[in-house]
Amino acid sequence: MNTRLDLNEECPPPGEEDCVRRLTEMMKRSYERAYPAGESPALRGVHPKSNGCVRAHFIIDDGLPDELRQGVFREPRVYPAWVRFSSTSSRVQSDMRRDSRGMSIKLLDVPGEKILDGEKDATTQDFLMANTDVFFARSVADYAALMTATSAGKPLSFFFSCSPPRLRLRELMNYLSVMRKPLKNPLHARYWSQTPFRLGERAMKFSVVPRPCGAPWVDVEPGDDALKQAVARQLERGDWMFDFLVQLQTHPTRTPIEDPTIRWSEDVAPFHKVATMVIPAQRLDQPGRAEFEENLSFTPWHALPAHRPLGGLNRARRAVYEVISKLRHERNGVRREEPRALRPWRGRAPSSEHPARPGCA
Repeated sequence: MNTRLDLNEECPPPGEEDCVRRLTEMMKRSYERAYPAGESPALRGVHPKSNGCVRAHFIIDDGLPDELRQGVFREPRVYPAWVRFSSTSSRVQSDMRRDSRGMSIKLLDVPGEKILDGEKDATTQDFLMANTDVFFARSVADYAALMTATSAGKPLSFFFSCSPPRLRLRELMNYLSVMRKPLKNPLHARYWSQTPFRLGERAMKFSVVPRPCGAPWVDVEPGDDALKQAVARQLERGDWMFDFLVQLQTHPTRTPIEDPTIRWSEDVAPFHKVATMVIPAQRLDQPGRAEFEENLSFTPWHALPAHRPLGGLNRARRAVYEVISKLRHERNGVRREEPRALRPWRGRAPSSEHPARPGCA
């Protein structure tokens, strides 16, 4: 085994492939119990509850330094995109219950061969994020242990193990940080990749930060579907923006690839802005929008090689996401494919086909 940690390189632990197979089978069995054959609709295995699916423009910045000009960031241009906001829990539940929230971005019209077999010619690139910057399992083996404990109704036994004796204090603090982050509007939150990815030959993490541009911030009264209502009302008021930032790995242990429980400190690895995402004012209740959203699949492996996912948790996601996505689409009797172009805008259209680069603070 190679125990030396190199900058920008993965170091899979021994036995990980077996752990990935066991985890994938575990997640598949759980999904089949939740959604038996012949019953529909079958929802996503995680992030089943939508808090809004919106159209967006992903605008690559001009004048990026060479080390950042990789993959989709190589040249200044505008990508059309879909953005889905969601709640993590495998069960659809009230928004008043604490939970991790997610943002998934799917860029369209992205040229170049992609990573996944059978989707080499796809024209999409996905970026998946959560509203916390660290994860609560170090490895695939630990994540499988957590899922086993959660299935048994004893999630805390993962953090306080008696046999063998083990205290996972950092993982527990990361887990609790999710439950301590109330959210009134998904558009107001910051999101992080949690796990690392390629940026050409370098390793990176990425994040989006909201940048309101004129429209007042909108919250809504508490309720089971308050988050989606907040997104809808916010976008009725006007456009919304996010800055897209990347953080390059600078140290093999202080900014590790294989341990997503460790925060990449901005003092060690500062963020750099590479793009602006504009979400034009729009209505969420457009005809066919909900059905289209349900048929979408998001995975960090919908990617160019220049943005290849890194680390054990990402390696597991490749297998798990593919199995569950295929099963979900089979259960629902719909074709599983990546979208190739945005449908024509309905209702209020964006101000121009290629919006000007935003200059508001």
